[in-house]
Amino acid sequence: METERPRWEACIMVELIIVCEGQTEETFVTEVLAPVLAPAEIYTTPRTIHTSPTSRGGGLNLDRVKRTLRNTLRERADTFVTTFFDLYALGPTFRGFADTRGQPPTERARTIEQWLHEDVVAYAECRPERFLPHVQPHEFEALLFSDVERLCAVEPEWAVHAQALARVRGSVDDPEWINDSPQTAPSKRLEVLAPSYRKRRHGPVAAAKIGLDKIREQCPHFRQWYERIIGLQPI
Repeated sequence: METERPRWEACIMVELIIVCEGQTEETFVTEVLAPVLAPAEIYTTPRTIHTSPTSRGGGLNLDRVKRTLRNTLRERADTFVTTFFDLYALGPTFRGFADTRGQPPTERARTIEQWLHEDVVAYAECRPERFLPHVQPHEFEALLFSDVERLCAVEPEWAVHAQALARVRGSVDDPEWINDSPQTAPSKRLEVLAPSYRKRRHGPVAAAKIGLDKIREQCPHFRQWYERIIGLQPI
């Protein structure tokens, strides 16, 4: 069970731990998200989840995720904890994953987030407001379609693919709707790029070049997550 800090130890800043699916998301939090949140006195610490006893990143298992989140929430009672998981990387161990197939991606992510919130709060026995689950539709690379021109400026050779990627972006209402099949997921669309798109190398650099303002403008589900974070008040 969590315990409250003495009032005299209270501080005015918000401390947020972001449990990430992999090292790309971890770098994005450190280099792109954290510098924007810090002036609002919201200080973020990313952690990469261990998806197996010997590795980090990759496919997620609900039992391991729950243990990680429970242990993180129980470290202190005055921090907030959120997640940065790709919908594409989840599986049937997560409640709602199978039942929501075919639904719009943002609705599907929201349903899975609600179930995850219920599961983790019950498992960790924490205050419900301390846990803010976020599942990104369909994956991190969707955010990079917020500005194809700036994405293609990361490598000089990528400029020749700008029109093709712009057509992908133009085929959907927002980048978070880009298909999640093994052939047409956002990351698969980037396989046309040469030199090859490398998630850990290019992802955070492209996101920084695009900027959070543009990403929030283009990606509604991401924007809602950001707005929840920026609205946090110290516990």
